[in-house]
Amino acid sequence: MISILYLLFWSGFIYLMHLLINPLYFLPLWFILGIPFSFIMVVLFLLLHFPFLKLSRLDNPYKYYLSRSTSHWLIVFFLRLKIKIHGQENIPKGGILTVYANHKSYVDPFIVFEFMNRPTTFTPKMSVYKAPLIGFWLKSLGAFPIDRSSDRNTARAMVDAIKVVKSGMAMAIFPEGGIKDRDDEKMVAMRAGAYRVAMKAEADLLPVSIIGTSLVKKRAPWRSTTIEVLIHPVLPYKKISTMKTQDVADMMFKLINQPIEQKGSK
Repeated sequence: MISILYLLFWSGFIYLMHLLINPLYFLPLWFILGIPFSFIMVVLFLLLHFPFLKLSRLDNPYKYYLSRSTSHWLIVFFLRLKIKIHGQENIPKGGILTVYANHKSYVDPFIVFEFMNRPTTFTPKMSVYKAPLIGFWLKSLGAFPIDRSSDRNTARAMVDAIKVVKSGMAMAIFPEGGIKDRDDEKMVAMRAGAYRVAMKAEADLLPVSIIGTSLVKKRAPWRSTTIEVLIHPVLPYKKISTMKTQDVADMMFKLINQPIEQKGSK
């Protein structure tokens, strides 16, 4: 929807300006100026939805559709990502679910929106959660902010996160605790505590390997980047219920890194 709206604003601007200023040699200028104009119009359209985002339920279908549509628009027109998704059939359509993936770029949440076909929220660090517009959007999705300066605040937020996950909304977690090494696609660190939400909520775990995002910063928006997403079979909670959190973390670390290592060795 957002991509179509963007194209309509863009083509409408070009057409209107051509009617007002007729010479054809101005057309390239209208094409260029139409990009920022259309971007501003889409942002204004999204801002009009803020009251709805605040008042609607976390699992509202339109809210998630709007988020996915906005994410797809950014991916296609500005980040220029080509995403190849493998194993999307492994995503459970219902039930209690947590999603774990490697984290090498700030575009990773957009990629999660691209392959998750059910309402999903995130675990951003506090600085992102406090950002004016992004923070409001994350809060409306029931995001679980990570405050590394206060264990007490994180513990309180975790209680809310467990409630959100138990309600049936999937939660995407990047267990590295931030971007540790942009040049290495593999997980280079693992915070076992990132799996407490899944264990406390008795949620199934969905491991996801994302390959290629380390190149985005060097290429976007001038060059396109191909991203591969491998969605592994889900790990039912029953299979890990008796395991220690550290053992679960180690198992997920190996699962997520394995295809990345295989890709790198080719």
